[in-house]
Amino acid sequence: MFLLNQAKDKKIFLILSLLILAIGLLALFYSPVLFQEGNPWPQLKGIVQLNLGNENVVKLDIGENKYITKSDNPEIIKSFMGDKGYEFTEQMGSGYLFKSVTGASAVATHRYYSRYYSLWTIAEQTNESVEPSHDDSWVSTTTSAGLTFNYPSEWSAKYISQVNWPPQVTMENQQFICNPSGSEIEQGGQTELRTVDNRPYCLTKASEGAAGSVYTTYTYKFPRGNQSGVVAFTLRFVQCQNYDEPKAAECESERSSFDVDGLADRIAQSLIIKSEQKENR
Repeated sequence: MFLLNQAKDKKIFLILSLLILAIGLLALFYSPVLFQEGNPWPQLKGIVQLNLGNENVVKLDIGENKYITKSDNPEIIKSFMGDKGYEFTEQMGSGYLFKSVTGASAVATHRYYSRYYSLWTIAEQTNESVEPSHDDSWVSTTTSAGLTFNYPSEWSAKYISQVNWPPQVTMENQQFICNPSGSEIEQGGQTELRTVDNRPYCLTKASEGAAGSVYTTYTYKFPRGNQSGVVAFTLRFVQCQNYDEPKAAECESERSSFDVDGLADRIAQSLIIKSEQKENR
């Protein structure tokens, strides 16, 4: 009996050892994929739901409009958006654009999660206007084309400064399109489709270095009816490694927390077009 129990214990120990080894190997070889979104549990839970349930699209439990599907078959997301009342209009790189009969728009942005699964971020934009928040450090200006917008007149950043301020705000007489391409340090810059507070933007970013600083020009294009609005500005970033501690750490902390997307979004959402006001009267 003792020998039988000993043999059984060895078998259990062997199975547990092989299981731990397998988990270790998976973590070693697939950790870049598993942890590409940070905490992997929402994605793993979604994968289980996809394989054990009847749904083709599963919403992830991370408090955002993120979903997971098998493979990158765009027909899955088109069908899903169709059930939500949206019609597919066009594809721009990794982004898929949709319109509803009410005039609302949506962008579904795709990226891979291993060879077998895809993650989708869906940003929906209604026709409701966004009420700009009040801030005494922000002022209003009107361009010669009759475009009124708000921008910050005071700048709290210590290691980031404006160039050619206030920003340039214009309108383009064409529908919103975005063709991701390029690199940030190439001539013409890098263009990518991104969302800010569930609103789609086509961002072109170009950087160049000069005298211990990096100058980055940001151009945000966004849909405005049948036209496209454009917000453009240039920021100067001091090279943080030029400082000794603790200023170097302070510089890095400021840069990592500085919200350029939020700045551009607030300027864009404050835009008032004189011609639109006349049409509404």
